[in-house]
Amino acid sequence: MLGNLLAGRYQVLQILGGGGFGQTYIALDIQRPGSPRCVVKQFRPVTHNPEFLETARRLFTSEAETLEQLGYHEQIPRLLAYFEEHQEFFLVQEYIEGHSLRAEMISGQKWTEDRVIFLLQQLLNILKFIHHHKVIHRDIKPENIIRRLHDSNLVLIDFGAVKQVHTQMITSPGQTQMTVAIGTPGYMSIEQGRGKPHSNSDIYSLGVVCIQALTGLHPREFEEDPHTGEILWQHRATVNPALAAIISKMVLNNFKQRYQSATQVLEALEQNVCPEIKTQLFQTPSLLTSQPPISVSEQQATSNQTGSILPPAKSDRLEKMLLELVGPVATTLLRRAASAPNYQELIDNLSLHLPENQRLGFQQQAMLLLQEESPSQSETSLQPSPSITPPTINSTISDSFIRECERELVNIIGPMGVFLVQKAIKSTNGQISRPEFVKTLAADIPEPQKALQFQQKFLT
Repeated sequence: MLGNLLAGRYQVLQILGGGGFGQTYIALDIQRPGSPRCVVKQFRPVTHNPEFLETARRLFTSEAETLEQLGYHEQIPRLLAYFEEHQEFFLVQEYIEGHSLRAEMISGQKWTEDRVIFLLQQLLNILKFIHHHKVIHRDIKPENIIRRLHDSNLVLIDFGAVKQVHTQMITSPGQTQMTVAIGTPGYMSIEQGRGKPHSNSDIYSLGVVCIQALTGLHPREFEEDPHTGEILWQHRATVNPALAAIISKMVLNNFKQRYQSATQVLEALEQNVCPEIKTQLFQTPSLLTSQPPISVSEQQATSNQTGSILPPAKSDRLEKMLLELVGPVATTLLRRAASAPNYQELIDNLSLHLPENQRLGFQQQAMLLLQEESPSQSETSLQPSPSITPPTINSTISDSFIRECERELVNIIGPMGVFLVQKAIKSTNGQISRPEFVKTLAADIPEPQKALQFQQKFLT
């Protein structure tokens, strides 16, 4: 299959996974400008019996139409096409650039409460949407939650349409209830394991993911109450009792005793866990949200009103740095910490919300950023830590030059341009000349002609 051209359009690039029902591939859409990547899911019928194929075709079309409706949500991959070829069925979906939460859930490492609250807020809003469309995901787990590269928002993938068609096709004729479970052991509720999922079966699975994040344990390592069979986990986590109570209710074995909807869980969070940050947390900020320009006098007035020691420009850059590590909850964390009396204490407060293996690197990068000189900042306002000596930064790479590079890259390759600029700055600790910086960015532009034009724009 690798290298094959499907429907005269989709060139198969690599295998993502699969099973007895078919495969999932990454492919190039050669009929779109730049040949962007997409995900192709294949359903291979177990027999080519005409009656069987006709039933499969009907089920597959129905599932594809459902996926097309769900794709209107910004955090669900869009359905781009579906087609039949050589008596096999294919779905083509948007490719999400990023990494799954499996990469962030390292055994033995616990997430902070803020990261878990953000995870809940994002996923519950997605579940609220899909349940409204009478769809149950049935396979919520870290591998199916992608942290999107360009804005750090979470995207829910793998709605299992192909698996659902396969399951229904092997169900006995005339049988109305699905008897084969779809899902992943450890994340599945009891009723889902019996092949009879409800919408709050997804809430159960999301609760399990939260417990995994808070305890650093895989679901197969969870303890159970020997009398009730309920998950015992709170003694393995440091967690606010109100948040713990919400998550524990999400994972009750009896689905009638759980929250009945995603909306109920969101309301419980807002009322009992985070009412003071409701506006910031439940309206997800974006790394690329444009803001109107602010004058120097307005900036100073804002700083005085909020009590923040951070000039607006440095606050924006520090927020972007945090976004890469903790996602959009960075806005709330920075707002809380910005009233610290000095830079060192501010950085230390923010570090508490990061995994231990990321803290030192963040502290060094953040102090380097905050100690940079800027035209609007006098030396007396800087409060450097005597224990950290920042490297010399090439003065030719100014903030305005960095912003200009970001804008140009976004025009060429899309929103990921902002991330690539920040990555280049971070990887070099600022010790790079303007020509080297431009060449580093140009290397990430896939089209040679545009890469050359980018270099010419900034080096001539």
